[in-house]
Amino acid sequence: MKTKPAVIGVMIIFTLIIPFATTALAVEGALGRPISGASINPYAGLVPPEPGFAVTIGEAYYDGSISGAIPIGNFNINLGINMVASFTPIAVSYIWPTTSKEWNFASAVSFPLAYVEVEANASLGRFSGRKTDHTFGLFDLAFTPLVASYHITQTDHVALSITVWAPTGRYDPNRLAVLSLNNWTVIPGLAYTKIFPKANIELTGIWQLQFYTENPATDYQNGVLSDLEATIIKRFKCGAGIGVIGSWIEQLSDDSGPTADRLHGFSGRAFGVGPIVTYTTKIGKSLLDLNARFIPEFGNEKRVQGNLFQFSATLKF
Repeated sequence: MKTKPAVIGVMIIFTLIIPFATTALAVEGALGRPISGASINPYAGLVPPEPGFAVTIGEAYYDGSISGAIPIGNFNINLGINMVASFTPIAVSYIWPTTSKEWNFASAVSFPLAYVEVEANASLGRFSGRKTDHTFGLFDLAFTPLVASYHITQTDHVALSITVWAPTGRYDPNRLAVLSLNNWTVIPGLAYTKIFPKANIELTGIWQLQFYTENPATDYQNGVLSDLEATIIKRFKCGAGIGVIGSWIEQLSDDSGPTADRLHGFSGRAFGVGPIVTYTTKIGKSLLDLNARFIPEFGNEKRVQGNLFQFSATLKF
């Protein structure tokens, strides 16, 4: 597939391949793996044809709260929580060489460091009161064995992907702040990118479904989550771009297990809208892609509601 050099200069899809780990609290903790607007990235439907490695370093900061009864580990929480989470994912991606003009393929792995702080009115056994807990370390690892991108035309691209989260972080059901959801999560995804060359505008959308295994420490089974996100970005000759991101997270099935049954399934939703800015440049023969976003959430039900600030830098060799 032949592509205009101006488009190649900003074809960075690696932060899509490894979505940011967003918090140490699962649907079981009123959040899940996604946070509004965190998963989508520019050119999500497009794996570029040039093979090679890329390294991504990012920072995601989320500050949120929720009131009411919340299922977290072995705690009984009736008055809600306040939480702060900071994540620093380090991802390595590789675009595979291929002779196909219509298809390109990529794989990736991410090692996210995390700091989590949670404050809640909680009770555990005969102990109760206002409790604060915090922790830092390596969060669950994420693997994307394959992203398959099909080039419909030079301006229309679609990508199929699958990401697997492994419960490798530290988990203790008697702590509020943990470094794992203590379950396997499988996330198939579909992405589409439309490029308008004359106006230098990109339109991208992604849809992901999240399937969780049961947490064996609490017998809590999270329901299936749908994460739909879209962005439109206007770019300029200097390499900068500005746009907006919209997000809709919806739980498609109820949670199950003894605690979930008492909370009538604890099925929630979340919305978010906010700006994104991008910048792409060359460093020698390598490409450097930067993007930053601020996504405030609104209208959340039975999910933590807060604000996300996220920054990522990707260097393709």
